[in-house]
Amino acid sequence: VEHQMLEFTKDTWLQQHAEIIYVVDDPRIVESFNAQAETLYRLYRLPFQWLGGNLNRGFSGANNLGAKHARGQHLVFLNSDAFPKQPGWVQAMLQALDQHPKLGAVGARLLFGDGGMQHAGMEFQRREELGIWVNHHPRMGLDPSLDPHQSLTVLPAVTGACMALRRADFDRIGGWDTGYLIGDFEDSDLCLKLRAEGLHIGYLPEVELTHLERQSFKLLGQDEFRQRVVIYNAVRHQSRWGALIEQPVGTTSLA
Repeated sequence: VEHQMLEFTKDTWLQQHAEIIYVVDDPRIVESFNAQAETLYRLYRLPFQWLGGNLNRGFSGANNLGAKHARGQHLVFLNSDAFPKQPGWVQAMLQALDQHPKLGAVGARLLFGDGGMQHAGMEFQRREELGIWVNHHPRMGLDPSLDPHQSLTVLPAVTGACMALRRADFDRIGGWDTGYLIGDFEDSDLCLKLRAEGLHIGYLPEVELTHLERQSFKLLGQDEFRQRVVIYNAVRHQSRWGALIEQPVGTTSLA
C-alpha cells in the first residue's frame, strides 16, 4: 500500500477525482493495518478508505465489497501489487471509456519487475490434451517494443489486476463471479459477461504498470494442486462461456 501511495501522490488528477478504497482481505492483518493506515495518512495526506472483516472473500468477493462502497460512476480495480509507472493512468483509462461507448472494460499493459511484459491483453487457448480452454497471455516476458498493439485495441479479454469499467455496466452484469477458486478466470469471466451484453474489451498499452504477479497463487503449493485448481476453474468457465470463447475476436485498433 505504501508503494502505491508513493505513486498516487505524484498524480494530481487522481488525487482530485478518485476515491481510493482498500479491501483488506486477510483477517489476520486487519488489526495491524488499522494502525498502519493512520500512519500512512499522516505521511502522505492522501485520503483513503479501507474495509476489512473476519473472513477472506477471495479476489471476486473483495472486489465486490469495494465496489459496493464506491460512489463513482466508474470503477477501477487495481491489485495492491500493481504500481503505475506514470501519472494520468486512471484519467487515460476513463477517457477511453468515455470516447468509445461500446467499450465495456479497459485494461492496461502490465510489466514484470525486469521490464518484460506480463500482460498485453488475454486470449483463449485450447488445451487439447485436457479438453479445456485456458486463458493465455501472449508475448509474456518480451520487451514492450515487441507488442504489436501500440494503441487502444479490442481484444478477447484483459486481466482484472488493472481494469476500468462503468459502474452501470458492472451493476447490470452482477459484478464479479465468486464461484471460482483462487487463480485465473475471474477476470475473463467478467470480460465475457460484458461481451455477452454486446460490449467490447479494450487494451490500452499507453498505460503501463509494474505488477508483482501471482504472489498469492504461488502460496497454493505444489504444481499438481495448482493444476487441479486451474482445471476446475477452466471447466466451470467454458461451461458458462464455451460458445463465446470459441467466437473469434479480431484485433481492432480504436485509436
